[in-house]
Amino acid sequence: MTTARLIAFTILSGMALSGCQTPQARQAQLATICADPVNRQPGNFYFNECQSIKPSTSRQLQKDYTLGAPTGDD
Repeated sequence: MTTARLIAFTILSGMALSGCQTPQARQAQLATICADPVNRQPGNFYFNECQSIKPSTSRQLQKDYTLGAPTGDD
């Protein structure tokens, strides 16, 4: 019975560790995602994460604000 538990623990531990992501792998994955300009737009699901690895410049933020501002045409 203890051998079966040891085997099960080993298999479960291996599965849990394979789900971990290294910081380098996360950065590489985010760099790919953030290369798409759509993902860098405010309100997008990835916006905050993209800002954390490469913040927008003041000019980019101003452009985003201008593009998202209401036009006054009701």
